[in-house]
Amino acid sequence: MFEDAMKVERLFEGLISTQDWKPFPQIDDRARWREVGRDPRLELSVTAILAYADELLEGDIDPLTGTMYMSFMTTGDRVDYEENYFRRRYELSHLVIAECLSAQGTYLDRIIDYIWAILGEVTWCVPAHNFAGQHEMVLFKEPNPWKVADPMPVAGDDYLDLFACETAAILAETCYLLRPVLLEKVPALYHRVQRDIDRRTLALLEGPKLYGWYLGRNNWTPWCAHNLLLAACYVVEDKSRLVSIAAKLMGPMQRFFDTIEESGSCIEGPSYWMVSAGRLAGFADLVESRFRLDLDAGNSRKFRNFGEHIAPLHIGENRFVNFADGSLKIDFDHGLLSRYARKIDSASLAGLIWDDVDRVARRKLSRSVKARGHNEYARQFLIHLTRLLFWTPDLHSDGFYRPEKSVWLSDMQVMISRQSCEPGTGVMLSAIAGSNDPHINHHSHNDIGHFSVYLDGEPLIIDLGQGAYSKSTFTETRYDMWHISSKGHNVPRINGMLQRAGPAAESRNVRFSHEGSHSMLSLDASPAYFTDPGTQRINRHITFDHQTGEIGIEDEVDLDTPLTAFELPLHICDRTIAVGEDGLYRISGKNNTLLIEPDNLLPLEVEKIEITDPAIWKCGGGRFSGSVSWRGI
Repeated sequence: MFEDAMKVERLFEGLISTQDWKPFPQIDDRARWREVGRDPRLELSVTAILAYADELLEGDIDPLTGTMYMSFMTTGDRVDYEENYFRRRYELSHLVIAECLSAQGTYLDRIIDYIWAILGEVTWCVPAHNFAGQHEMVLFKEPNPWKVADPMPVAGDDYLDLFACETAAILAETCYLLRPVLLEKVPALYHRVQRDIDRRTLALLEGPKLYGWYLGRNNWTPWCAHNLLLAACYVVEDKSRLVSIAAKLMGPMQRFFDTIEESGSCIEGPSYWMVSAGRLAGFADLVESRFRLDLDAGNSRKFRNFGEHIAPLHIGENRFVNFADGSLKIDFDHGLLSRYARKIDSASLAGLIWDDVDRVARRKLSRSVKARGHNEYARQFLIHLTRLLFWTPDLHSDGFYRPEKSVWLSDMQVMISRQSCEPGTGVMLSAIAGSNDPHINHHSHNDIGHFSVYLDGEPLIIDLGQGAYSKSTFTETRYDMWHISSKGHNVPRINGMLQRAGPAAESRNVRFSHEGSHSMLSLDASPAYFTDPGTQRINRHITFDHQTGEIGIEDEVDLDTPLTAFELPLHICDRTIAVGEDGLYRISGKNNTLLIEPDNLLPLEVEKIEITDPAIWKCGGGRFSGSVSWRGI
């Protein structure tokens, strides 16, 4: 896709000068900002941005201290530092848009304070990404020369990570949008920002060091590449240098695009697709608009399929089928994805985007700026807000997307079955065969054969999803965490054995079929339990009746040794579980009830579990979960 863009001469010939490149109106273009402020489709979003910015006019900017930074290495905690780090950028973004909408100087002093605070940060790289060997993507980084476990970053050796790149792009776009007023009021600060963007990010990109995301393996590549190219397009005036930076980023982006399956599936999960797809669209748009290169992306089947991958995963509202580290609830990258939807003329993606715009605005209006733990910080940075206002209105939608009743994502080995084509209606099932090999997906869980059930858009039998990231999340102890191990999934424990992770820990003999009103997935999970399963079989058969919504889960075990223990947990959302005299288990939804009928199983316990991990309970919808356990007869 980016082969032509790798040619320096093509980039150089098409390059538009920095003075002539106007991707968005600057603050002094009052007609354009008034127009967007009065767009009825964006009314709620504009109101929410202004209301949020008004609350930021008083109070302290969240601190980022040395001991907070040290917490990652000393206690393993990522949340304490990252919460304040992300909030600073989130709040600056809203202040910038509010000032552009009003142009009264109301927010300008506060903006200056936030810029000053961010420039004063010792490093823009978050601690989880700044220590050798502490994260799967922190490759090619040398360890601390004085002490490997030193919790402080080494001066001059910051990693060019996701959020250093994001910070550069936010500050660059801030200076672009507010250039007239910043140059009039604080020209020295304006030029200091330009210098720091160059010194802290672009110069590192141009230097000899290697970064893991150059390999193009996952969402890091488009995320970093888009932010760096965007920052360079705003900051770098020398044509040869800008072309050189762009050319260097084309290789990693092509490698990333090559890793996408022709079907467009994203094995990292919907929340990571959201980043990958949005940034891929943003990067492609930069190449086409700044360097006047036609990538012909809309005619690429892979590009089209990747853009529409999210649609069949929709459960209802902002919920999407989640496996591994994927989150159940997702905020859309409205503006970036609207550009993707336009490039491929996708009605399904357009409908999902517009359906989500007001929902995000309503939630923002419903809570105080002092509320902590937002899960959409990175989706509401300046890069997203600007494009929400100026790109989303170009996207037309004629209504909701109606998915197919039966979907099989063969490369992910995921089955999705519905009773109704209307999202949020009836019974819905998702199930996965897949692999527990982290080399295939470094976000993987031990979940071969796992399934989830949704009723009228509510998750009732659930995947716990992504927990709050810590130092342990991407280390050898990752699979000891209960929500990542097979203990936290709806799969059996066989003779006391849980599923394992690693090479060859994958399902075999996977078969999917859809005939008439029935869909079926069958698989042998024995390689996930035994390094050498031989003729042993742990077969799971999953069936779905699209007319009645009836689901069948049948496990068949054939081992070389006697089966002495078979335990099957089902993880339930925060709902009441009632056990009737008829032996049926009932889980109440908003309007209907899910019935569970165990066959050849004896009940062990119904346990109420307190969810202490904030990332799980916020996405799952409650602070408690339930686990129903049975043993085989």
